[in-house]
Amino acid sequence: MSLTLADTALAAEVNGEPYDLERPLETDSDLRFLTFDSPEGKAVFWHSSAHVLGAAAEQFLGAVLCRGPSTEHGFYHDFFLGKERTVQGSELPILEQICQRIAADAQPFRRLEASQDELRQLFKDNPFKLHLIEEKVTGPTATVYGCGTSVDLCQGPHLRHTGQIQALKLLTSSSSLWRSPGSLEALQRVSGISFPTAELLRAWEAQREKAESRDHRRIGKEQELFFFHELSPGSCFFLPRGTRVYNALVAFIRAEYARRGFSEVKTPTLFSVKLWEQSGHWEHYREDIFTLQSKGSDRPTSSQSNHPARHPTETLALKPMNCPAHCLMFAHRPRSWRELPVRLADFGALHRAEASGSLGGLTRLWRFQQDDAHIFCAPDQLQAEIQGCLDFLRSVYAVLGFSFHLSLSTRPSGFLGEPRLWDHAEQVLQQALEESGEPWDLKPGDGAFYGPKIDVHLQDALGRPHQCGTIQLDFQLPLRFNLQYKGQAGALERPVLIHRAVLGSVERLLGVLAESCGGKWPLWLSPFQVAVIPVGTEQEEYAREIQQTLQAAGLASNLDADPGLTLSRKVRRAQLAHYNFQFVIGQKEQSKRTVNIRTRDNRQLGEWDLTAAVQRLLELQNTRVSNAEEVF
Repeated sequence: MSLTLADTALAAEVNGEPYDLERPLETDSDLRFLTFDSPEGKAVFWHSSAHVLGAAAEQFLGAVLCRGPSTEHGFYHDFFLGKERTVQGSELPILEQICQRIAADAQPFRRLEASQDELRQLFKDNPFKLHLIEEKVTGPTATVYGCGTSVDLCQGPHLRHTGQIQALKLLTSSSSLWRSPGSLEALQRVSGISFPTAELLRAWEAQREKAESRDHRRIGKEQELFFFHELSPGSCFFLPRGTRVYNALVAFIRAEYARRGFSEVKTPTLFSVKLWEQSGHWEHYREDIFTLQSKGSDRPTSSQSNHPARHPTETLALKPMNCPAHCLMFAHRPRSWRELPVRLADFGALHRAEASGSLGGLTRLWRFQQDDAHIFCAPDQLQAEIQGCLDFLRSVYAVLGFSFHLSLSTRPSGFLGEPRLWDHAEQVLQQALEESGEPWDLKPGDGAFYGPKIDVHLQDALGRPHQCGTIQLDFQLPLRFNLQYKGQAGALERPVLIHRAVLGSVERLLGVLAESCGGKWPLWLSPFQVAVIPVGTEQEEYAREIQQTLQAAGLASNLDADPGLTLSRKVRRAQLAHYNFQFVIGQKEQSKRTVNIRTRDNRQLGEWDLTAAVQRLLELQNTRVSNAEEVF
């Protein structure tokens, strides 16, 4: 082990299992050291930082700790302060100073194993930990970690000591919810970021300042794309301009569906929880499902009705995903091998009960839509279908201007099904990745409970990663729903199910795109395609005719006939609003029925016949080029 690695190693993986550096090895092992340069190393670093925050919250606020995980971009800790108490903005700097003092003290992280009885005694005054012990601790013992005077229930691993945290900054305080059967408790959430050096924090702050100037919430407000309202939490109101961008993204995927043999379907939003019990989601996903009690009906059900009678009371759930409904659709009539593969696509609204404290703009919502599709295929079609999914990803992300990286996530603890089916599924995905030629890495234990998956991490114009698309293999739902088709030999056979999404949440992808382009939308997505600018009042009538022609062709245009502004100021206003093109109309253009075209980057393209200009815009829009202003 080099001196550099000795200084930078944060934790280790031993035979694929996360390990503290000071935890002794019990046998010969495959060993991998984790540094801050790796996602796994960052997760350990930020998880340890969350424990430091928890210790500070206990000291300063008298907090009852709930949970403190790492996230993709830092860490947070949820804790309880009482029914009415919240974390004030003025308290964050003091809390941050205490965190920094704990870090400077280089307090060691101590790993201990305790029996269930010892755990209950240790956390007797913390109802949240007692609930987690009852729910999560299934073996005779579990681990706790000590940091100074603070002790927390945790699997680890952690840093050797808090002194490795050289820079820490607390960012926000908000509310969140603790959900457990029969209990809904308001918690306080404090989030933060930390680094092993002060230089990395300064670089992060500079990048954050740049990112804030492109924040999709700011862009959405300035460009009147969308807004949020407290009367519909976790949901977005898309205004006409934002709806145009949204619909353009959906139309793009629909065009790809038509080209690639997908059939779009529509499925209900509300289901009996029996569906989610059958699929396995109720066991693994219950806390994220919105439920309601039906009131039943006393009216008799006609024998002629196609709708089955309803029980007097029944628990119903808003669908958080489409896969079980698509299984019902596949199973509603006998199927033949000649039909396979069956590719069903669905843009139906989904609802997921994310903790309110984690909601943020378009990136995490309660109500959203996905470019969700499910492929039912024969086992010998699997390889080709996975390759088709990867080609779908490549094509769409190339148009959107994103580079991407793939990862193979294998079986987690608590997986459903037989190990041999998982082995086969993982082998199929690994072979497809190797044949794709795309870079990929392995994420052991990070798969869905029903099957392994390929996660797609795209990179935006600021170099930030986003996990949007996914390809998931599922041998479990076909078993649970008894899906069958008649094979070539006449016997009934079991299909394989592929879950796949390219954009993922359309809302989230729209937010990523807004920030990536900084509000300067490519023509095919733009709600600001053409600004029509008459030089004087004499040209207004012709300018309105041009605007109507553009609108009739399906192009987004606006007329700026403000008599109080000079031509140069009108042009400048259109460019600052990021209109892709400006059609300037003077006396000469009016007499010749032409337009003088400029771009938002102030390139002057000269005089064009109106019909030819509209036709060229449609060509560029329909081919979805990213640089229409340059190639016009």
